[in-house]
Amino acid sequence: MQRLTGKEHAVTQPSLLLYSPGVRSSGAAVLVFPGGGFKALAIGEHSTLGRDGADACKWLTDAGVTCILVKYRVPNTACNWNRDTRRHEQPDVPMALQDAQRAISLVRHHAAAYGVDPGRIGVMGFSAGGNLAVLTSTRFGIRAYAPIDEIDQASSRPDFAIPVYPGHMTMEHKNKTPKDVAARELNTDIVISARIPPTLLIHAKDDTVDPVHYSEVYARELKKAGVDVTLYLYETGGHAFGVSKQGKDTDRWMDDALGWMKGNKIL
Repeated sequence: MQRLTGKEHAVTQPSLLLYSPGVRSSGAAVLVFPGGGFKALAIGEHSTLGRDGADACKWLTDAGVTCILVKYRVPNTACNWNRDTRRHEQPDVPMALQDAQRAISLVRHHAAAYGVDPGRIGVMGFSAGGNLAVLTSTRFGIRAYAPIDEIDQASSRPDFAIPVYPGHMTMEHKNKTPKDVAARELNTDIVISARIPPTLLIHAKDDTVDPVHYSEVYARELKKAGVDVTLYLYETGGHAFGVSKQGKDTDRWMDDALGWMKGNKIL
């Protein structure tokens, strides 16, 4: 996605960037959560999503989808890896999830002003952002913060979810051992229910950062719950391919995702 250095993209104040379709709007909207390991946001000059998510959002707006790039707070605002202790850590306050839930409610509250159908608001996340897309689409039953105003009266449940190579998905991230057992168990932070919205999972089999079994375990549990889930696996593409073409199998994932959205009457 990009090499993260310094504190340039260590966001301390959450914000949104709204990208509207230039000509034809379908009425659908997608909130995009960039990756970065919950240490920083990978939205700099060399990001495979484009600076500030511009490339990912252009792809969506060209398809008639309103795109909202969410700059959620980091670092260490959700499950993250401590290089010193070599253990995964969970913060006392889940600020990344707080920001994501608030963002969904805000977009739904202002749907008319944004030209958005409040019943077609989805989430898409990459890597750590993919985990955030999973959390918002599974933990909508309880808000991660005390409601602030009328915006929080609008539901934070997304109408669909597209986690792309999501991270932090198994009990490996709870430091459970042995690792081969933990790798087969879904992270207990993820609350499975039949109310989870239609979900499309995107993953490359040769991803060495967030291994493909993360998505496979999640898809397995969604199917058990009767959730509408589709898992697209690609032989090559590695990690953090974003929306950049690299001559790999993952180059077609964006077309596949638009096809899935059309099939689910989102577009």
